[in-house]
Amino acid sequence: MSMWGMNDGATLTGKSTWTNDDATLADGASGTNSTYVTDGVEVGDCLVGSDSLLYRVVTVTSETALEVDRVYEGSTSANQDITRMKLPRHLKITNDDGTGKTLQDLGVFGVTAAERSAGVDNLSAVAEVLVGSCHRTVPAVTVAAPPTNTIATASVVVADNTIGITNHGFRTGTKLNYLNGTGSSITGLSETAYYVIAKETTDSGSTFGQVTALGNSTFALGSSLANAQAGTAVALSGTGHATQTFIGDTATATATLTVGKVSKIAIATVGSAYTSAPTITIAAPATETVDASDAAVCVLADDEFVVASAFYAVIATGDPVTYADGGGTAVVGLTDATGYYLIKSGTSNRVGLATTKNRAIAGTAIDMTAVGVGTSHTLIGQTPTATATLGMGTPQATVGASEVTHIGWVKKTIGTGGRAGRVFYETLVAASSITGDAEDLATPDS
Repeated sequence: MSMWGMNDGATLTGKSTWTNDDATLADGASGTNSTYVTDGVEVGDCLVGSDSLLYRVVTVTSETALEVDRVYEGSTSANQDITRMKLPRHLKITNDDGTGKTLQDLGVFGVTAAERSAGVDNLSAVAEVLVGSCHRTVPAVTVAAPPTNTIATASVVVADNTIGITNHGFRTGTKLNYLNGTGSSITGLSETAYYVIAKETTDSGSTFGQVTALGNSTFALGSSLANAQAGTAVALSGTGHATQTFIGDTATATATLTVGKVSKIAIATVGSAYTSAPTITIAAPATETVDASDAAVCVLADDEFVVASAFYAVIATGDPVTYADGGGTAVVGLTDATGYYLIKSGTSNRVGLATTKNRAIAGTAIDMTAVGVGTSHTLIGQTPTATATLGMGTPQATVGASEVTHIGWVKKTIGTGGRAGRVFYETLVAASSITGDAEDLATPDS
C-alpha cells in the first residue's frame, strides 16, 4: 500500500468478533465467516472497532484471524461488521495515554466526490463552548429538529414529477421524510423517506442532473440515495392536500464526561435537511442540596459545606457553581442566586466557596460567619453549552472560513472556545477519485 491509500472506508465480507483485552480479531460465526485475506486486508490498514476506536493491523494470520496494534478496549462483541480504512500509515491513532482515537478524533478523512458536493445540510461537527461542571452522570445532548416544510398542492407539478419549496437549498441526496398529514398522499408517494434530486430548470421526464447553484426552488425525489444520485425520479400523478409535509431527520449526539466536565461531544447521527446550524442543548448537572441551618453541615470554623460523596467525587477546585438559599435565608457571607468557585477541601466530602477562580485555586475561601435558615440550600454546577456546524465546512465567501475544495485526503479541524462553530478543512492529498464509503458521520454524502 502506498503512503496514502485510496479507500476511505469499506465494510469487509462476513462477520468478526472483538474480544475485550485481546489483540486478536477472530472469526464471527459459521455461515458469516470473515475473509480478511480475500478482502485484501494489509498490514498498516486501520479497522474501526465495535467501540468506534481505530486499530491498526500488524499481522494478517488467515482469513479468520488477524492481530491489531493493541488490545481491544471495548466490550466483547461477536458477529460484527468490520470497516477497513486505508488511512496514511504515519498517522497516530492512539492518544498519549495509549487509548485509541475515534475517526472523528483523528480528523483525517477520505472525501469522495459525493461527499464534497453533498452533505451541506447535515450536522458535521459539535464544538464545546462551555464544558460545564459538577456532572455526576453523562448529560443528555439534544439537537434541534430541522424545519418542517408544508407542501401546498400547487407546489406539486405532476407533469415534471417535481415539488417546489422556495430557495430550499437542498443538494442531491438530501434525505426527506414525507408525511401526508390528515389527507391523501401525493400520488406516487407514501409516508416514508425519499432523497432529493436537485433541479435548476424545469424539464419533463424522470431523470435530472445535479444542481449547479443553490437558491433553487424545485426538486424531484428519488426512492433511494442511489436513485437520487443517478437522477431517477419517483413518478408523481396526484398533488395530495394542504397539510402534507417534508422534514429531514433530526441529528443526535452524545457527550463524554471527564471528572464532572464534558470532554467531548460525538455525533451519533448526522440528520438531514437543516437550513441553518441547529441549537444544541446539554442537560444541566444535578443540584446538590445542603441543610445550611445545620452547624454540622455548614461548618463555620472551616468555612465549608459538607456535601454528598457523589458530588465531591466529580468536582475540582476552581469549578463554577451557583449558590441559592432555597427560599430560606442565605448563609452570612454568601448571597442568594450568586456564582462562586469551589474549593475542594482536603477533608473528604467538604467544599469551600471563593469569589473568583484564582482565589479558589489559592484556597482563599469566603468567610461564612453564621448558618442560614432553611434545609434546602443548593449548589449547582455550570450547564455545558455547544455549537453546531453543518455540512462540509463554511463557504469560502465567509471571512476566515474554509470548506472542502478537493476530493482526496482532507484534514478537518473543529474550532473550540472563541472559534467554536468554525470547521476548517485542509486538503492533504488531492485525488482524482477515492473509493469506499463506509464513513458518513464526519463526511456525510446524503
